[in-house]
Amino acid sequence: MQAQLFRRRLTWLVFASCLILNLVFVTTRGTWESDLAGDPDEAAHAVTSLMLRDYLAGGWRQPPMAFAQQYYADFPKVALGHYPPGYYLLAGVWMLPAASVPSLLVLQAVVGAALCAVLYRLVSKAGGARAGIVAAALMAVLPTGLKQMQLVMSDTLVVVLGLTAALIWRDYLNRPTARRAIGFGLVTAAAILTKGSAMGLCVIPPLATLLCGRLALLKRLSWWLSGLPVLLLAAPWMLYSSKITAEGMLHVPLAEFLPVAAAYYLKALPHALGWPLALLASAGLALALWQGRGGRGEHAATAAVLGALACGTLLIILLVPAGLTERYLFPAMPVLMAGATLVTGMLWHPGSRGQVIALLAVMAAALPMVGWPEKQVSGFSSAVARAEVPTQGDKRQTSWLVASDPRGEGAVIAAAAFALSQRSPSPLRVYRGSKELAASDWMGRGYQPAFDNADSLLAHLDKRGITCVFLDLSVPESQRKAHEKLLQKALDNSKAAWALGFEQPVIRSPGQNGWMRVYKRL
Repeated sequence: MQAQLFRRRLTWLVFASCLILNLVFVTTRGTWESDLAGDPDEAAHAVTSLMLRDYLAGGWRQPPMAFAQQYYADFPKVALGHYPPGYYLLAGVWMLPAASVPSLLVLQAVVGAALCAVLYRLVSKAGGARAGIVAAALMAVLPTGLKQMQLVMSDTLVVVLGLTAALIWRDYLNRPTARRAIGFGLVTAAAILTKGSAMGLCVIPPLATLLCGRLALLKRLSWWLSGLPVLLLAAPWMLYSSKITAEGMLHVPLAEFLPVAAAYYLKALPHALGWPLALLASAGLALALWQGRGGRGEHAATAAVLGALACGTLLIILLVPAGLTERYLFPAMPVLMAGATLVTGMLWHPGSRGQVIALLAVMAAALPMVGWPEKQVSGFSSAVARAEVPTQGDKRQTSWLVASDPRGEGAVIAAAAFALSQRSPSPLRVYRGSKELAASDWMGRGYQPAFDNADSLLAHLDKRGITCVFLDLSVPESQRKAHEKLLQKALDNSKAAWALGFEQPVIRSPGQNGWMRVYKRL
């Protein structure tokens, strides 16, 4: 009992320490001052969270579908449907006291600290308190995880839920009960309802049971109950949104995607961890699985669920053609940090000073190879502030248009939404140039400009009642679309109707600077 109490208190200490570390990191790396354009999806997550917040704060008096449709019309960066509602519900409730971007960033820091605390719980039971602390410390300073602290994204929450599900199933393998099986199912359903890639968690029960050699558990009703919450809660949403999410997939045969994805992630792993840590972590996971095969070893269940979690992550990123990005490796990072910690426990006694010193040496050698992430994105919210969003008392709706890539359009829309004191009904509607002046799918495929001459384009701006146009020239010239070039030509030549209001300096990333032109109707 005393050991459990000590471990519980130490878990809270790990959480608090990592939370402080996360807040210090985002404060010193430019996060508070940056706009919501660090990732093409960041603004979408923020605006959708804001929509859920506004619905909970009073929008529930309206029919939910009507509220969402009107919100999307005013701020067309709502992504509910392309992504499940889990993260947005959490973020919406979190923002009820204060609807602000800093509030969302604090939430990211809290979720990141929770991830380190859960990893400590998982490792400490197998390798001792010191091993758990070292694993949590590795996770806390991992650049891949720290980058997520700087972005309003759902990935960290998915990883926390996935690791928690693995922890619960580890306990089920050691002490099988219906409560633990259903608990696993509930957490897995929550993860899937946060991001569809969490479907990989469904391989944990069969694969971990097989690796442990505990096939007798298949005769228990409780084992099968683990899938019930997923079928009842997550499956309906996945079926409902399947046509929408299909737009975000690469339309390539699996035979083409698989070798490309395998080659990409083999290179991405040492890039994310550095070669010393990548090799140690991979070796640690392999050795742990070997020692735990067939249920052998005191901590076979821990090794089995970690291996199953890694396999589930690997299957998703290799078999689901959702694109290639280093971020998709993030769910496997806690497993690799646990592997690195546990393998040093095989060379030195778990929890000994030798283990700690060895891991610190590897970390010191690896991290300089990776580098610390920095967020420098600015100018978009400043342009919105200079353009002056309408006040709550304005009875007539103001209409803006922003023309940029997904990052730029999202950053302006998000800045405008958070700057308004009232969003439902909204005195401001922001149109996206990529949707109003062109046509394409979610991934930008099938691009086709809607207008072939300046007169028809300007007539469309008149029809929409656009009074202010944000034209982002910080996008590299080679990446600007035909409709953006035509828009610039039309506005520059229409001296009688439009005038350049101001130019706003924009920083897209360290070393990538440019300008945003803001035109106003005369």
